[in-house]
Amino acid sequence: MLSINTNLGAFIVQSSLNVSTNGLNQAIERMSTGFKINHAKDNAANYSINTKLSSKLSSYEVAQDNVSMGLDMVMTAMDSLELISSHLSRMRDLVEQAANGTYGESSLQAIQSEINVRSDEINRLVTNTEFNNLNLFEGEPEEMGDFIARVDRLTEEEAIAQGYTIITTADELQAMQDNLSGKYILMNNIDLEGYDWTPVGTTANPFLGEFNGNGYVISNLKIIKPDENNLGVFGYTGTSSISNLGLENIEINGKDHCGSLVGHGGGTVKNCYSTNAVISGRHIIGGLIGWDFTNSISFCYSNSDVSGNGYVGALLGESYNSVDNCFAVGSVTSPWLAGGLIGKCYSKISNSYAAAKVSCNNDGGGLVGSAGQDLGNCYWDIDESSQVTSACGTGVTTDELEALIETGILPSILEPENKYYPTVFQAGIDSSSSSKISLNISFALTVPKINLSTSENARNSLEKIDELIKRVNAKQTEYGAAHNRLESALESIGVSIDNLTSTQSTIRDADIAEESSAYIRNQILQQAAMTLMATANQTPELALQLL
Repeated sequence: MLSINTNLGAFIVQSSLNVSTNGLNQAIERMSTGFKINHAKDNAANYSINTKLSSKLSSYEVAQDNVSMGLDMVMTAMDSLELISSHLSRMRDLVEQAANGTYGESSLQAIQSEINVRSDEINRLVTNTEFNNLNLFEGEPEEMGDFIARVDRLTEEEAIAQGYTIITTADELQAMQDNLSGKYILMNNIDLEGYDWTPVGTTANPFLGEFNGNGYVISNLKIIKPDENNLGVFGYTGTSSISNLGLENIEINGKDHCGSLVGHGGGTVKNCYSTNAVISGRHIIGGLIGWDFTNSISFCYSNSDVSGNGYVGALLGESYNSVDNCFAVGSVTSPWLAGGLIGKCYSKISNSYAAAKVSCNNDGGGLVGSAGQDLGNCYWDIDESSQVTSACGTGVTTDELEALIETGILPSILEPENKYYPTVFQAGIDSSSSSKISLNISFALTVPKINLSTSENARNSLEKIDELIKRVNAKQTEYGAAHNRLESALESIGVSIDNLTSTQSTIRDADIAEESSAYIRNQILQQAAMTLMATANQTPELALQLL
C-alpha cells in the first residue's frame, strides 16, 4: 500500500540500521578492549564468574608475594646460621688445639682471645639477625619457675592423654589427699595465701602417687603448727614421684620432720626448688625436705632460712637418699648437727654444693654436718658458710665456687627460656588452615663461657661446643625443610594462577578474528541499510505523482 503518513519500509530499514550499528559498536568495543564481556549486560552470568575469578587471581598474586617474602626471610635466617656454624667450627678447632697440652700460658691466652671474640660475634648475630624489623632469633621469655633442669611443659590435652588429673586451683590441689595414689599435674601457678593447708599424706596413709608441677609455682604456703610433725606441701610420701615444682614464699613452723616440699618422704624428687622460705622446728628440718629416706633427689635446690635443734640442713635435714646435681643457699641455724646442704647424711652425694651460712656449735659442716659419701664434685663455700670443715666435700672460696658454676661443672639455675611463636605465612586466599603455613623460624643460642686456662679445661669444653654445633645443625635442617616447603607452596600458587588465568581468558577474552568478521559484516549491513533508507524515504514522493 502506498501511503503518505506511514513509511513502513523506512521503519523496517531503520530497525535494521540500528541493529547493524549496535553490532558495529559492540565489535569496535570488543576489539579495542580485547574483552567480549565489558558490562554485566553483555553476559550477566559470565560477568559474575569473571568478577570472582579476578578477585581470586588478585588474592593469589598477593599470596605469591607473601610466600616469596617468606623465602627471603628463611634465607636470611639460613645465611646467619651458616655464619654461626662457621664460627663454632673454628672455635672447636681452637679448643681442640688448646687441649693438646703443648701450649704455654701466653699461647692459651691468645687462643682464648679469639674464642671470646667469636663467642661475642655469635651472640651479636643471634641478637641482631632480623628481617623487615622482625628479630628472627628471639622469643618472649616463658613464664616458668627458676629450675635447674629444663621443663618440657605439657598442654592440658597432652596431660589428659597421658592419664594425668588436672589441677588448677588450691581446692583441687588439696583434694589430692582423697586419692593418694593418683597421677596429678599443675596447669597454672597456685597462690595459697590465707589457705588452711593440710599436708598431703600421713604416716598411716602416705602419698604414693605422681605429682608433676609442670614448671609452675606454689606460693605463699604458711603452716604454723609447732606441736605437729611431718609438715610441708606433702606431709608424708612413700614410693612417690614429685617433679618440676617450684615453691616460693613458704613459712613452716612445726615439731619434727618439716620441709617446704616434703616433711617426711621417700620416692624420687626431681627438678624442684624452694626460695624465700623460712622453715623452723625441732629435729630433722630441711629447706626442701625434712627427712628423706629412699630412692633419689636430683636437680633440686633451696634458698631458705632453716632453724632447729638438730639434723638441720638448708636442703635436707636428714637423708638416706642419693643426692645429685643439687645446691643450697640461705642460712642454717642449730646448736647441733647442721650442714649447709644436709644436716646428717647416709647417702651418696655428687655434683652438688652449698653456699649457706651455717651457725652450729657441734657437728656443723659447710656441706654436711655428719657422715656422707662424697662421689666427687661436691663443694661448700668457705667464705659464705663460715665453716672450714665438713663431713665430706671440698671447701673453696666464693670466687672459686662461682668459677665452677660458670664453667658448668656445678649446677645452676637456668636462664629464662624464650618461648617461640611460629611465623604464619598466608599462602592461600581464604582463612582456612590449609591457606596457612606455620613455621618456627626462631632460634636461641647462648654460647657458654669457654675456659682454656688449662688443657684439661679445654678438653671439658669440647662437649659444650659439640652440643652447640649439634643444635645449629638441627636448626639448619629445619630451615632447609621450611625453605623447600615454601618453594612448593610458591609453585602450587603459580599453578593456580595459570589455571585461573586460562579459565578467565576463556570466559572474558574476545576472539579478535571473530570480532573482525562481525565488524566487517555489521559495517556492510550498516552501509546497505543507509542506502536502502534513502530509497525508502523516496516512497511517499511516488504517491504525490498520482495526485
